[in-house]
Parts: sequence; structure tokens; C-alpha cells
Amino acid sequence: MTNPFTPGNGVEPKFLAGREEYLQEFSKSLEASENGLPQNMVVYGLRGTGKTVLARHYRLIAEAEGWAVIERELNGRLSDEGAFGDCFGKDIAAKASEISVKARVAETGKALIRTLKPESLTAYGITYKPYYEEPKRILSDYLEEILMGNWPVFQKAGKKGVVLVYDEMHSLRDAKEDKQYTLSSLLESIAHVQRKGARYYLCACGLPNLKTNLKGAKTYTERMFHFQQVGNLQEGEARKALVEPARREGFAFEDALVSQIIGETDGYPYFLQFYGYYLLEDSGKNRISSADFKAMRPGLLERLDKSFFEDRFELASASERKILLAMAKSGSGDVPLSDVKKATEIDDNSFQQMFGRLAEKGLVYRVGRGRYSFTIPLFKDYLKRIN
Repeated sequence: MTNPFTPGNGVEPKFLAGREEYLQEFSKSLEASENGLPQNMVVYGLRGTGKTVLARHYRLIAEAEGWAVIERELNGRLSDEGAFGDCFGKDIAAKASEISVKARVAETGKALIRTLKPESLTAYGITYKPYYEEPKRILSDYLEEILMGNWPVFQKAGKKGVVLVYDEMHSLRDAKEDKQYTLSSLLESIAHVQRKGARYYLCACGLPNLKTNLKGAKTYTERMFHFQQVGNLQEGEARKALVEPARREGFAFEDALVSQIIGETDGYPYFLQFYGYYLLEDSGKNRISSADFKAMRPGLLERLDKSFFEDRFELASASERKILLAMAKSGSGDVPLSDVKKATEIDDNSFQQMFGRLAEKGLVYRVGRGRYSFTIPLFKDYLKRIN
């Protein structure tokens, strides 16, 4: 028998529970794009909710429907206009050369983008010139030129369109103080080429502050995107996520234990996978009871803390950790900043700066005016354990 649970960063579960509606919505959105109504998708949620897994399924759906797909995991460095422009141009040109009939006659697309000069790529009908060669060029103009210039290549190859799947997109932000408008340039260029009839589709995945970043960059994002909030599984789907994969491999959890695990994990997919995996690994039994879990629970939580929470907590400085610990003590649900500030006795200027850094590190996000929450499920429980 094989352990059917797969706790990991974006690792595909053996049984995908409770996400059928998301997949259907994406398929309908692609179909609408194909029929002439430009569409884009934002997938947002806390850590461990399965956004990366969903993005992988979206890629499979798009490819099966005849779309080209370009994937990239973003990071803070790409908020720099030059860095993003270079990556974007290479990604589009690489995919265009990969699927181009002429390019395939010579060599694979990936080899082309690495070995051929921009003027050589042009001979294959591919538009590409490194952004760094035009440092004074407005980024949105460059992105639009790349998209429109390569659109005929995708059309000629018989592709219905191009889906850009960007994971961790919450890390892409405008920095007006540094005159860096990377996010707004991307949104502007996508909107422009869609209106011109080029069938590009942006699927942006990230933490909840992705919504705030998008709205801050362009006021029309609510009309440009469909928003999918990915959260914890409801009780019935969470039960399926535990029971069904275990059953298929000859394992079983006592009914009372299943309810207990769902209660402790709050139905979050990553934690369901984690609990299931280590209970089967450590027990050595085919059927796990509540008594077994009680004996193993301290070791399981210690392992969870070290493998999931500890590294994230250590991203914060000593002063920032004071804020996180104060948030954990401030009742349940969203936390008013005024309560945290009062508890930490940090001066207003320093407090605002530290909170901004915690948001940049992906540890907290703004829920509403003056109210914040953790981006990591069950993080409050972890902070209470170590404090």
C-alpha cells in the first residue's frame, strides 16, 4: 500500500476535492474569450489552499482546448520594470518559437530563444528584442509590441489564444516612489491587445493582497477580471479529501477522528494532506483511531511547526515578531491595527513601516480599513504555541 497523501508546495493531491466549480468556471471563461469577449481570472487565497494546484489544472484545460500556455512564478525582483520586461519578452518569444512550424523545422523553441539573435528570430516571424536594449522605452509600449508582434505566430500555428498563468503574482507591485509601474504596465498592455482582437488571457494567482495591488494599479480591474477566492473545504468535501484517497489504498480513519482532523485543520487542503500523510506514516496501521491520533498529535504538531510555520515566522525581524505575537493574542478573526499598536507600544511611524514590511513578506494582508489578518491558515495557533 502507498501513502496517498502529498503535503508539499503545490504538489498534486491524489484526489482533488471541492474544486469542480472552479474548473468549470475557468472553462466557461475560456470559451467566452474564444467567442470574442475578453476574459481574465484572478485566483486568490491564503497559503495552503491549493491555488498552485488549481493553476496547474487550468493549464491542462487550456492546452486541451487548443490554447498555448505560458507559466511563470513571480517574485519581488520582477517588480523592477527592466527585470520584468526582459522575462516577459523572452517568455513570449520562447513560446512563439516553440510552436512555430518554421521554428520546429530548425530546432526546439527553447533552443531558439537561447541561441538565436533577435534579428534571426525575426526571420522566423517572431518579434523579440531585449527590453534592456531600450532602457528609456515605456514598459507598457514594449509589452504591447511583444504581444501584438507575436500574435500572428500563435494564430498561424492554430492556437485559439495564449494563457499567461502567473503564480505568486501578489509579489508584483507598482512602486510609484521609484517610478516603477510594472503591474499597471502589464494590465494596460493586456487590456489594449485584447481590445485589438489578440486573444491573450491572464490568469493571476496569489495571496489576498493581490486584489489590493490590482485595484491600486488600475481602477478597471474589477471589470477586467473574474475573481475566484480559494478557501478551506467545507465539511463534506474535506471529509472526501481524507477518506477517499485513504480508502483507495486500503487505509481507513475512524469516523470520530476524521471529524477531529477537519476541526483542527479547519478544512484547509494542505493541512488535511499533512495530517493524513504523517498519521499513516507514523502509525504503521491500516486503520487509525482517535486514540492513535492522541498519542501522535504532539509529534505531528512539532513536525508541522518546523516544516511549515517556523521558516515563515523567521522571515520577520525581532520587532516584527512582536507585532505578529500581539496579533495572535488579539481575539479571533480580523485584527484591528489599533489594538496591536496599543499592545506593542511601538511608535506610529515605526509601526506602520514594520507592518508594511510584514505585508511585503507575505505574512499579513489588509482585510478592510484598519483591519488585518494572517495570510497563513492556523498561524495564530502556532504563535500561541510558541509564545
